[in-house]
Amino acid sequence: MISSRRGFFLGLSSALAAEAVRGDGEDYWKLVRRQFPLEDGLTYLNAANVCPASRPVLDRHAELLRDFHANPSFQNRDKYERLQESLRSKIADLLHVGASEIAITRNTSEATNTFIQGIDLKPGDEVVLTAHNHPSNLDSWKVRARREGFTLQIVPVPIPAISKQHILDGFAKAVTAKTKVVSITHCTSTTGILFPARQIGEVAHKVGAWFHVDGAQTFGAVALNLKEMGCDSYAGSSHKWMMGPLEAGVLFVKAERIPQLWPAIISAHWSDTLEGARKFEVYGQRDDPRLAAFGAAVDFIQMIGMDRAEQRTRMLATYLKTKLADNSAVEMLTNMEPELSAGVIRFRLRGQNLTEAYNKLYSRNRIALALTDAGDSAGLRFSPHIYNSTADCDIAAEAIKKLV
Repeated sequence: MISSRRGFFLGLSSALAAEAVRGDGEDYWKLVRRQFPLEDGLTYLNAANVCPASRPVLDRHAELLRDFHANPSFQNRDKYERLQESLRSKIADLLHVGASEIAITRNTSEATNTFIQGIDLKPGDEVVLTAHNHPSNLDSWKVRARREGFTLQIVPVPIPAISKQHILDGFAKAVTAKTKVVSITHCTSTTGILFPARQIGEVAHKVGAWFHVDGAQTFGAVALNLKEMGCDSYAGSSHKWMMGPLEAGVLFVKAERIPQLWPAIISAHWSDTLEGARKFEVYGQRDDPRLAAFGAAVDFIQMIGMDRAEQRTRMLATYLKTKLADNSAVEMLTNMEPELSAGVIRFRLRGQNLTEAYNKLYSRNRIALALTDAGDSAGLRFSPHIYNSTADCDIAAEAIKKLV
C-alpha cells in the first residue's frame, strides 16, 4: 500500500510540475483544487477555522487506520514510531529548525497551553499580551495569573492596526525588566492582523523574556523560518492552513529553552531523559494513523511549495479584500497592507444584522464563512486558501453586494 501511495504522489507531483512549467496559472490551481473533496456548488472560505484535507491525506489516514485495526499487535504498530519521527523531521524542515525541537501535539491550543502551564512564574513577574490573542493564548494566561498572582500587561492595538511601527512602539512601552514572557498570536483569527513577530521578539529578548508565538493562522499559510523569526516557542495545528487531519498539532521549543519548561502531561514511557521536545508529547495512546496523515499533509504542501502556497493565498486574500473595500457598505477590519495581513479577512456590513447576513450567505449562496457576533472584532470572516479561485472571491463579493 505504501508503494502505491508513493506512486500516487509521484504522479500528482509530475502533473503539478507540468502545469507549473506552463505558467503556474489557473490550470495549475484547478488541478490543485481537484485534490480536495469539496462539494460542488459550495464556496468554502473558512480556512481559518478548518480546512478540508486533500485526497492524498484522506487516503493515507484511511489506509493506516484500516491497517491499525486489522492488526493492532505491538509488532504491527512498531512502524508508527518511525512514521512519527519522519513527521517530526518533515515539520522541522518546513520550519527550518531541529527535529529534536519539535513536539507533536493535538492542536495549537494544547501546544500553547503546554508552554503556558510549563514555564516557571511567580508573583511580581509580568506577561505581555494583546487582546487580539486567541483565547488559548489569552484566557489561559488570565486563569493562571489569577491563580498564581503574576501580572498581565495588555498591549492596545486598534482595529485595523495603525502601522507596524505603532504596534512595535506599544510592545516597547509594555516590556519592562519585570517582563518574563511576551506571548502573541502571529495572525489573528478575529481581526486578520499579522503581527511583526521578528521585531516583537527582539523587543522581548532585550530584557531576556521568553517569546512565544501562536501560529494557528500562519502554519501552512505563510512560509516560516523560526530561526529567523527568533521565537523561543511556536504552536500550530494540522487542521487549518496545513490542510491535514483534525487533532494534530505542533509545538516548537528552542533547544536551549527546553530545560526551562515543565511538561504539562505525564504518562507511561515519559522520562526526563527523552530527547529534546519529545518530553512534551507523552500523552498515552494516540491515534497513530492520524499522525501519519499529518505527514502526508506536510508532503502535499511541500510538493506545491510553501512559497507558492503563500503567494497564492495572499493573492486571493488581497483580491477579495480589494473587492470588498470597493463596497461602500463594507467596513474593513483587516489591514490592506501585506506586512500586516495574510489570509484572514474580517469585515462588517453597515446597517446589517451580522447573524442574518451570515445565515443568508450560506442558505442563499452556499458560501461557508465565519461569524463573530459581538465585541470589538464583531464581523464576518473570509479566509481563502489554495483550493479557492478568484471566481470564488467574485461569488463572495457579489453575494455581499446583494445583501446590502
